Amino acid sequence: MQTGFAMLCAGSIRAKNVKNVILWNLLDSAGGGLAFWAVGFAFAYGGDDDGPKTFIGNTNFFLSDPDTNLAFWFFQFAFACALSSIVAGTIAERTKMAAYLMYSVFLAGFVYPVVAHA
Repeated sequence: MQTGFAMLCAGSIRAKNVKNVILWNLLDSAGGGLAFWAVGFAFAYGGDDDGPKTFIGNTNFFLSDPDTNLAFWFFQFAFACALSSIVAGTIAERTKMAAYLMYSVFLAGFVYPVVAHA
């Protein structure tokens, strides 16, 4: 999915900015992946099984549970990172790279997990 979004974004901007958009899509996977690994998966699928339903999960941060299904984690990671790539083409040439990285981390680490938890 990331490669497809990168090509879509590259086709919608000027040639001089294509390298930046390709790097942005790499940052989606790297920064968003770290955020989803550290807190996102725990927010979406961690905890609240033994007690009342909470707003977000509260266990399994940093994939600390050894029984975690890693194939399921990778599947959810791919969608969390794709979520932030969807708008990369619309904000290309309009934002700074640091702001985009923060946006990717926020979406993959908090927004997607909260919606997936619901």
